[in-house]
Amino acid sequence: MREIRRSLLGWLAGIVGFSLMMLSIYPTIHGNAGFSKLLDAYPEALRKLFDLSDYTTGAGYLRTEVFSFMAPLLLAIFAILWGSDLTAGEEERRTIDALLATPVSRRRVVMEKWLALTLATLLLSLALEVLLGVFGPLFKLHVGWAPLSAVIAGSAFFALAFGTLSMAIGAGTGSRGMARGVAAALAVTMYLVSTLAQLVGWLKPWRWTSLWYHALGTDPLSNGFQAGHLAVLAFSIAALVLAAVMLFERRDFSN
Repeated sequence: MREIRRSLLGWLAGIVGFSLMMLSIYPTIHGNAGFSKLLDAYPEALRKLFDLSDYTTGAGYLRTEVFSFMAPLLLAIFAILWGSDLTAGEEERRTIDALLATPVSRRRVVMEKWLALTLATLLLSLALEVLLGVFGPLFKLHVGWAPLSAVIAGSAFFALAFGTLSMAIGAGTGSRGMARGVAAALAVTMYLVSTLAQLVGWLKPWRWTSLWYHALGTDPLSNGFQAGHLAVLAFSIAALVLAAVMLFERRDFSN
């Protein structure tokens, strides 16, 4: 955590700026009947694709502008970038030998680095929730804490899953580039599978395979916490942590 304190402050500043920008736009949309009629005229496929239902309400606006893509993407980018650096970065900077020469097991190294990743991801997620929950009413955006917490939890779980995947790939290959590329590609693929499944018939049976679907595809802003979907995410993260530990313990750093 000490190593990324400056970077984390920069990300927190970015979250603050993003949140305030999104909130400042809402008063021009709130209760705008003309805007509602315009959106109702959009094709149904387009409204499903961009989740434009109830856009002029607080929950609908957040669903479309904040949590349909941007906020989960920001959290996932942070987690993937840092996850890839936890072990692969040490290896590329040639500091891994000094770290492993200490009387600390490889398993502990991976677990403590993952715990730091988890803590940092939760801090960014909590900052986003506090900003939207506290400052939202000042911009006429009223959303209860329970639905806001549910959608933030889904976003955080999604980001942490791919941050952990990035860490596992880095632990197994020693390549930050590969870890970032594969994790980012899979995150985008799962987003597309979950979103396009609403429009493409043959994709619908496969929607359950998408972590995006379990995190945000079930509309937590309207439906709240859903234990089954969160359990799928938690199990996936646990499996990826185990994979990271096993891959790191089997790596040969003698070369």
